[in-house]
Amino acid sequence: MKPSKTFKMRSTTKTLMGSIADPVQRNQFKNMMIQAQLASEVVVKREPRNDNKPRGNAGYVTNDTGTASTSSEE
Repeated sequence: MKPSKTFKMRSTTKTLMGSIADPVQRNQFKNMMIQAQLASEVVVKREPRNDNKPRGNAGYVTNDTGTASTSSEE
């Protein structure tokens, strides 16, 4: 991945880079942190949620009429 021209490096990374004196190590660290930041900002696309779809089984049982009720049977 390549950073765009509007890429803004996190301030914590800049602070850490200030403590590295060797320019070769500093550049390697900088490139590594840029790649890590870009990878962390990737958003995984998911299909939109259907608000009418039931989520999980919270102890509910569906009746013949299609309505849900709590089950007191164990």
